[in-house]
Amino acid sequence: MALSELQHGIANLFHEREDLAVDRWVATTCGYCGTGCGLYLGIKGGRAVAVKADPAAPVNKGHLCLKGLYEWKILDHPERATVPLRRRNGAMEPVTWEAALAEVARRFREGLATGGPEAVGIYHGGQLTLEEYYAIHKLAKGVLGTPNIDANTRLCMASTVSGHIRSFGVDAPPGCYEDLDVSGLIFIFGANPAEMHPQLWQRILRNRKLNGARIMVADPRLTLPARAADLHLRLRCGSNIPLLYSLINVLIKEDMLDKDFIRRSTVGFEELAEAAAAFPPERAANLTGVPAADIVAAARLFGRSPSAVTVFCQGVNQSCQAVDTVTLINSLHLVTGKIGKPGSAPLSLTGQASSMSMREIGGGGSLPGFRNPENPEHRRQVADYWGIQVEKLPRRINDINHMLEMIEDGKLKVLWVIGTNPAVSLPDLGFSRRQLEKVFLIVQDIFYPMETAAYADIFLPAAGWGEKTGVVTNSERRLNLVCRAVAPPGDAWEDLAIVARVARYLGAEELFAWKGPEDAFRELRELTRGRPNDITGVDYALLERKGGVQWPCPEGGRETPRLYSDGVFPTRPEEAQGYGAFNNPEGRARLWAVPYVPPPEVPDEEFPFWLNTGRIIEHYHTRTKTKRIPELQALAPEAYVEINPRDAARLQVVEGEMVRVVTRRGWVEVPARLTEVVAPGEVFIPFHFGDLDPGEGRKRRAANLLTGRFVDPLSGQPWAKAGACRIEKRVPGNGGGQYRSMGPEGRGKN
Repeated sequence: MALSELQHGIANLFHEREDLAVDRWVATTCGYCGTGCGLYLGIKGGRAVAVKADPAAPVNKGHLCLKGLYEWKILDHPERATVPLRRRNGAMEPVTWEAALAEVARRFREGLATGGPEAVGIYHGGQLTLEEYYAIHKLAKGVLGTPNIDANTRLCMASTVSGHIRSFGVDAPPGCYEDLDVSGLIFIFGANPAEMHPQLWQRILRNRKLNGARIMVADPRLTLPARAADLHLRLRCGSNIPLLYSLINVLIKEDMLDKDFIRRSTVGFEELAEAAAAFPPERAANLTGVPAADIVAAARLFGRSPSAVTVFCQGVNQSCQAVDTVTLINSLHLVTGKIGKPGSAPLSLTGQASSMSMREIGGGGSLPGFRNPENPEHRRQVADYWGIQVEKLPRRINDINHMLEMIEDGKLKVLWVIGTNPAVSLPDLGFSRRQLEKVFLIVQDIFYPMETAAYADIFLPAAGWGEKTGVVTNSERRLNLVCRAVAPPGDAWEDLAIVARVARYLGAEELFAWKGPEDAFRELRELTRGRPNDITGVDYALLERKGGVQWPCPEGGRETPRLYSDGVFPTRPEEAQGYGAFNNPEGRARLWAVPYVPPPEVPDEEFPFWLNTGRIIEHYHTRTKTKRIPELQALAPEAYVEINPRDAARLQVVEGEMVRVVTRRGWVEVPARLTEVVAPGEVFIPFHFGDLDPGEGRKRRAANLLTGRFVDPLSGQPWAKAGACRIEKRVPGNGGGQYRSMGPEGRGKN
């Protein structure tokens, strides 16, 4: 807590100093996490010089976190990419836009001619705008006809997407941030909003102070929310399913259900009850490490509270059986009727500013308007609107994991990476980087150098936050406007213009004949008409006037803070986002009886520790932005491994000592941080740090060198929260010493 207060104090002092010399303030939305905070960007002499919070913004109400207050510094940095580059004789050389885009188009045409649509692919990030995502997916699905189109929602929210579809029919988060202000219970499950979504954490704390709300946390780590909680369920890595089943077991046994809601609005209760019966608190305690009495207390807190919000994030999405976990969280709310009411909802937190936007247009594998690519009528609607043959549209997508395997097999020849950094963020980096080396790689980003650019054959410089206008959708379905305040540096272009120009080189200029992002928004808006995410009643002027609008907001209607208040869900086959057992002709939600499958990799004699990876407050994703902000970099300059002091004593490891963390995939060398935040037998490494950027000193510290290629079978999302590792300690020897594996009792092993 003290460190957090110090960081905010430093940021506010700096902010106040910059506030003294500004020509104008431009209203916009923060470009970091999915909270969607409103702010003003201060401009002096045509340059960004400051940021201040928007006191009227409905999301953050005049407050910003550490990263947001320094965000302006990314706009005027010497490593901003300013010219296109092309690899020649192993070196990157400047070229004109015409030369760069002509080669991009030529490579795409050659790939299509020799290998068909599966020979080319696009992988994009969560830092773009709704309009840019729409353009990318229209190009991929409507022009190239390729199934190889994915977004880094695959690493972030793919399991929530699948879980929402299986429970509710479409990927529409039911609740809103206002629920955090009024709920009687905030259940934080596998999330750390104090560091990752600070303004939401502040709203939770205000609710506790003003209304006496209770806080319950399920997390293996002793995070700030866990320390502040009324009840902390410190479960073992990979044990989400037994814990949730046991909570439902107690709810059923003690009759804390909304039986009328179950009867009217759900199907599958009998199967769910039978599955939950196998997980009484005593058995769940053995599987999770959470005392049976705490499980019972947690169930009673949830069941007896008049309202409850379950906040969840990557401790769910990146762990074992992630989709199954999401469905059980949804079921927790469905069986108690805590959905569609003030203060009651499952609330998934998104990691990137517009990751909900990419889901709206098909980033999770669907078609715009939450349409089902297997539904002939949905396919026809999109094809007719775009003026293409319906056969052009792929019926499925190959996610980035599959694309890498296709590269290895020689099937995928050209990959375009836009606004993301897979050379740091993808799992099993040894394998992933080998594939980036093999494919013809086009990289589009705002900074150069950056890790993925080390493998690029073509590099395209793009405009970033503050340099373009468009829409980003936050975690509560709120469409927010981001506004251009300054021009992009050098010869950098907006991503929308780059995609449209590539389309022109491919002979599809008429499909992208927009004068600007607002034209693209109007086109996309029409594709949502009558769909669950209908935004036909929204335009830029409304967003600017209201500070954001929550969809659905149909033409002639109002925005919708909460969904499913009538107990009816979009599960009918003709409206749902997919086909499956969740389809219901009466619009009922589905309660799932999912199997419990123990993690495939658990600690053993060779790898005796659980490995958990995640984020920290000072940095954002792969640090492409935040490592270039001196104040943030100074607060967290390097990666580290958290080790419990009892384990450190057995290993004879002291604070700050360099150790090697080893898994079956690889190793990293990082200093030890001794802390009770991790439980004995578990370690934690932040994943932000890369090791390829020349400015980084080529240190071997990227956490994803350790993670494996295990993925959720339903969502394709990789696991990053449950693996096995060992700690190796440096011992004296020739050449400065070598590392030796340490057994669980601290004895060296040969």
